[in-house]
Amino acid sequence: MSDVLQVTDLTVRFGSTTALDGVTLTLRGGEVHGLLGHNGSGKSTLIKTFAGVNTPESGAITSNGEKLALPVSPTAARASGLAFVHQGLGLAEDLSVLENIAVVAFDTGRAGQIRWGHEARKAREELARFGVSIRLDTLVRDLPPVEQAIVAIVRALASVEGPPGGRLLVLDEPTVYLPRDQVQRLFDAVRGFVAGGDAVLFVSHRIDEVLTLTDTISVLRGGRLVATEPTDALDERRVVGLIVGRELAAVAPDTHQATGEVAATFDDVSGAVLRGISFTVARGEILGVTGLAGSGFDELPYVLAGALPGSGTVAIGDRRIDVAGLDPRGAIAAGIVLIPADRARLGVIGEVSIRENVALPRMRRFFRGGLLREGEERDWVRRLVDGSGVLHGGVDREMNTLSGGNQQKTVLAKWLAGDPDLILLHEPTQGVDVGGRFDIYRRLREAADRGAAVVAAGESPEELAELCDRVLIVKDGVLFGELRGARVDKHTIVDATLSETPLPL
Repeated sequence: MSDVLQVTDLTVRFGSTTALDGVTLTLRGGEVHGLLGHNGSGKSTLIKTFAGVNTPESGAITSNGEKLALPVSPTAARASGLAFVHQGLGLAEDLSVLENIAVVAFDTGRAGQIRWGHEARKAREELARFGVSIRLDTLVRDLPPVEQAIVAIVRALASVEGPPGGRLLVLDEPTVYLPRDQVQRLFDAVRGFVAGGDAVLFVSHRIDEVLTLTDTISVLRGGRLVATEPTDALDERRVVGLIVGRELAAVAPDTHQATGEVAATFDDVSGAVLRGISFTVARGEILGVTGLAGSGFDELPYVLAGALPGSGTVAIGDRRIDVAGLDPRGAIAAGIVLIPADRARLGVIGEVSIRENVALPRMRRFFRGGLLREGEERDWVRRLVDGSGVLHGGVDREMNTLSGGNQQKTVLAKWLAGDPDLILLHEPTQGVDVGGRFDIYRRLREAADRGAAVVAAGESPEELAELCDRVLIVKDGVLFGELRGARVDKHTIVDATLSETPLPL
């Protein structure tokens, strides 16, 4: 099929920083093209340049044979069939499916009134192309995550001009908030979309998903395009080597050494779905918790941190903590910290500085005589984030200027600075590239070796196998089994979550 978008020798600089360095790339109709790279490699810069957010220093972008003026204007992007779905989806959850889809380009009659019947027919047709049939008056918040993602895609396509066959849909981490059992539905919808001759640029940190879905993979490193190869010519080890610039074995995490001494005991923990689960975590151990969507495993970190209602007890040393009486403030005071999955909504305040985000839990230490010692605070935060490998360009920059991986490293640094007794994580490296992922693993291992209890809830069998020494399987709100030692591998984890036969505890 024909080329939908061509990028030629594209260079983008921000001051003295070269974000894209002579990138040349072709996206073809009928193909899903994967884009991979380390955090800060230039992926977001490239997407934002397509959307007209960034102004290139040099280079060219050609859409369906027509060269676009740079920077690309929103009008030109729509006219060229460029549609974007960003990681947070950007849906209005309190509006209906139809209102979300139509809001980008309401069709009005001569009297200026919205032609709702016409809008509804268009919406149904587009949703049907993705294999979705839902009531258009349904509030978006009531949809399952995969249908929310498809509504976001349909809305993006509704904003562009031109018939199917020459459009480019850019999907930036579309599966981040999807349960694993709903990812395949999205993939089926994407394949159906490109079958009509359109193109998809699929940006993700999940290498297994990129290898499964795409036809071609491009890798950016340090702002340069280092490879574009057919997907069937690549495997995970080769892709990781391209992303980080070295072989996988050089960055793979070391195994953990648990001492056998108990760091924390959890007894009869319940939540909305969880029903009386009990377990322990040893010093030097990272414990994983997983299960299928709806099993309740993902409630656990929030219940234990007082962010969701629950019951049960946590024993750390000679202290017993009543979960039923816990709230986030009390949890922090008790040495319990939470790193949530939805980083943008629950983990950071994007519109304030890195310095303010990191210092927030312990601002009192920087006050003298009722005045905030900003210099002292700034120096402390800088040392902390620099020591955690955060690429930030200055701690007074807004938090939302950081890449996802650097945001996650910053959140982790903030909470580990207090030397907590219990570290709770949900999807600990969601949206983080492979190099950043292993940096986070190392920090968590160091914390466990210092005596902290570390509990990581997640759906990714690859991550659980890389990070954890032991994995608990939750099914229908109860503990269904345990994997330890050599059995903590991705295939066994998948089998255990799908099994109907309980595993030994």
